[in-house]
Amino acid sequence: MSFVGIICHSKQEKYIKQILTTNLPNENIIILKEDNIENFKNITFETIAIFSSKETIFKKNEMIANIIKKAKYLIMNSDEKILLDEIKMISGNIITYGFNTKSTITTSSVNEESILVCIQRTIKNRLEEVIESQEIEVKNATYRVNTSIIMGIFSILLVCGKQQLEIE
Repeated sequence: MSFVGIICHSKQEKYIKQILTTNLPNENIIILKEDNIENFKNITFETIAIFSSKETIFKKNEMIANIIKKAKYLIMNSDEKILLDEIKMISGNIITYGFNTKSTITTSSVNEESILVCIQRTIKNRLEEVIESQEIEVKNATYRVNTSIIMGIFSILLVCGKQQLEIE
């Protein structure tokens, strides 16, 4: 069992945690906030996912930078302006997602029922499996969710060894 840290807007956290808990029942999904970040400074997260940089948690740059430096994987929205110089010094795997053409995970098609997620480069997940460049359909029939959030959640699932996202 590993720790997955999530940095996101408070409006997003319930939905993100619900989908990740459903798809990754054996993982510890932890939402990192300004008021709880001190409690997790000594925990080594396998994965940190940054869905938004507009959170007040970034006022504690040094602490969040130390947590990120210890993570094996950093997943971040490339469409966000993340102002941590320490990210440049990370030795772990950085996976970006977003509508930026240089992102690791992007989309090629979005409609009401599904999105087509594109893996632009080879990724090695935590099981040491190599995931080749490809397109994978993610059905989104139940919720009408922000495509960017789906790409971020899908990126976490890829790192954890799942290539399918179930949105219920």
